[in-house]
Amino acid sequence: MNPAALFKSIIILFAIINPVGSIPIFLQLTQTMPLNERGKAFRTGIIASLIILFAFIITGERLLTLFFQINLSDLMAAGGLLLLIIAIDHLVFGSLVRGVLTGEQQDPHHIGAVPIACPILAGPGAMMSVLFIYSEHGFFTAAAAILIVLGITWLIFRFIDKIYGFFGKIACTVLSKILCLFIAAIGIRLLMQGLSHYFK
Repeated sequence: MNPAALFKSIIILFAIINPVGSIPIFLQLTQTMPLNERGKAFRTGIIASLIILFAFIITGERLLTLFFQINLSDLMAAGGLLLLIIAIDHLVFGSLVRGVLTGEQQDPHHIGAVPIACPILAGPGAMMSVLFIYSEHGFFTAAAAILIVLGITWLIFRFIDKIYGFFGKIACTVLSKILCLFIAAIGIRLLMQGLSHYFK
């Protein structure tokens, strides 16, 4: 396993999952829950995210080629465009985030699976990213990046109130916007790489 490739993969996946920038969302989703119920929601979110992302790198490319008749360059272009849209929405409008917050369901396992696991943690951007990491650096690098990033996310969930109290809403929001710039840049890069296969 190449340490430089692993570090790069961790940075990319962390920027896309964006757990620090999403702290206000996590707190708002679980604000009416007691601490033990909130813990259940966060544990469900981490476990469901692990299952989703590992399932995607194990079956994703076969699923694409066998059932949908598309290749990795098609997914790179589509995923890059999607990441760009997500980044622009979060930077300018925030309508996707507001749509997530309109849910009324307060069951901790339900909220942990949807929307904490998908689409917030293991959404289309994260799925695309782990498949890209897998294709570029192999299964072990992709698996290690998933485990490390979700491990950091679990620690953030574990101390979420203290982290939010220390940084505050403004710092979390600013960090979220900065990470969105990285997401937009990654999206453009993937889009250009995907499109380049059509102009060779």
